[in-house]
Amino acid sequence: MHERKLAVAALLLAMSTARADDAAVSYQLEGSVASTYVFRGIPQYTTRRDPSSQNTALVKVDHVGPGAITFAAWNAVALSGYDMQPGTAVEVDLSASYGITLGKVAVAAGYMAYIFPNHSTGAPMDGAHEVQVLASYDNPYVVPTVGAFVEVVRQQGAYVTLAGAHDFHHGAWTVSPAVCIGAATYRKYLGGDQAIGPHLNDITAGVAARVDLPGGMYLVGRFSYALRGTPVAEMPATTVGWGFDGRSSAVGSIGFGVAR
Repeated sequence: MHERKLAVAALLLAMSTARADDAAVSYQLEGSVASTYVFRGIPQYTTRRDPSSQNTALVKVDHVGPGAITFAAWNAVALSGYDMQPGTAVEVDLSASYGITLGKVAVAAGYMAYIFPNHSTGAPMDGAHEVQVLASYDNPYVVPTVGAFVEVVRQQGAYVTLAGAHDFHHGAWTVSPAVCIGAATYRKYLGGDQAIGPHLNDITAGVAARVDLPGGMYLVGRFSYALRGTPVAEMPATTVGWGFDGRSSAVGSIGFGVAR
């Protein structure tokens, strides 16, 4: 759903990476450029005019017990205003997850570390550590997914989601609209000393259009719109309001990848 981590996370990738009926090992590589970087409704750069290079590398090993294990690395680099970013000019996210399918139900669980090599002075390089659990129910209509992302070190809280998506196929094309609602609560919001109680974190809607090319290659375009639900008391003073410059963010990206 979100632009990062192929719109949500290595655990979702564990359930949706390229299918190989007989292969024990599959992989996915993707490079993309996005108009900016927004994560869970929160802009990560100084302005929404700063574009971002976002790249994914993923390896999935099938037939590990009853399921599959996925290792993934994702990174984002600010392409403008590099020295002006709040410690987020470079981000590297590393994850491992294990997924199983039980009939129409897919379940995945794993761990993700968020690394910021150019972190702000006084802030840790390892910005977050999340234990993640997701479950989805496959059907011909709208596929629901519920997820919990528990941060155990820095923010000491949880982000939970309810999402729905559907894939429309036509020849080599796949168009995938989706919507996601996220809620959160943290003892140390955004790594600071302030606690924030349960609240609507964001509502994000998006669509991805992918065309498959020979040799497992593909082109993909994505667009998402996120409305941030953070309580006013926790909003930056410069962004209070419900206009585009306050709570809402639109992001577009285009990428090229290979999945085998």
